Amino acid sequence: MQNFDFKGFDFKQIKTILNEDSPKALALNALLMLTVVLFLVICFFSMYLPVTTNHGETITVPNLEGMHIDKVKEFLEERDFRFVVSDSAYDDKAAALTVIKQDPKEGERVKINRRIHLTIKALNAPLENLPNILDNPVRQADQLLDSHGFKKGKITYIPHIGKNAVLRISYKGRNISKEDLEKGFPLAKGSAIDMEVGDGLGNSEFDLPDLTGRPLVEVEVLLRGLGLNMGSIIYEKASGTDMGTVLKQSPAFSQGRKIRVGAVIDLWVAEHQVKE
Repeated sequence: MQNFDFKGFDFKQIKTILNEDSPKALALNALLMLTVVLFLVICFFSMYLPVTTNHGETITVPNLEGMHIDKVKEFLEERDFRFVVSDSAYDDKAAALTVIKQDPKEGERVKINRRIHLTIKALNAPLENLPNILDNPVRQADQLLDSHGFKKGKITYIPHIGKNAVLRISYKGRNISKEDLEKGFPLAKGSAIDMEVGDGLGNSEFDLPDLTGRPLVEVEVLLRGLGLNMGSIIYEKASGTDMGTVLKQSPAFSQGRKIRVGAVIDLWVAEHQVKE
């Protein structure tokens, strides 16, 4: 390949052509402009951009989830990262003001000084209207509560023909009616809702059993099998009676007396024998 000889190159002639008002001058001006632009683009991508973006230098994104926001800044600065809190959300499993989501995620390779977008848990739980779970099956009610950010609290079974149907609900001892729910009953997300649920037995009645004279352990099994609840147990001294024997019951037994499923029976039980 022959070397270009600049000695025979007439720069004055090129200058003269550039100043002319001719197609040749226009083409030459365009060629020079294109050359300058191409030179600048090459310099930008090969020299300036690699320097300003730490070309080829990457680091691994650490795990920030569960970390309190006060500790995040120092932690990231030591590792050549920046961060911005882009959102807040509620998560009842996380502590307040801790990171619950990050972008990029843990383990990704990014460039030095990359900004990480964080979602933190809100300081206060947002309010949400309690859904109407009355008359729903308890399993469906549980799913409905969960979808609205609430928890299932204490479940109490009561006599009712609707087995596993939610009959009454309450929050911290306050009964919540159907009318309350229709108007809108806002509670903090994460609140536990107590439910009274039907046992499927209804208000069926049967003869009240005579429990007197029987051992307490036997009575407990009998009541459970009949769907009755044992209430208070009052111990009394009884001469000549074995310890643990039922002395009296309330409601008192009488022939033909009826009792409903789920009813409560109080018992008086012999404490120990008294020596005469």
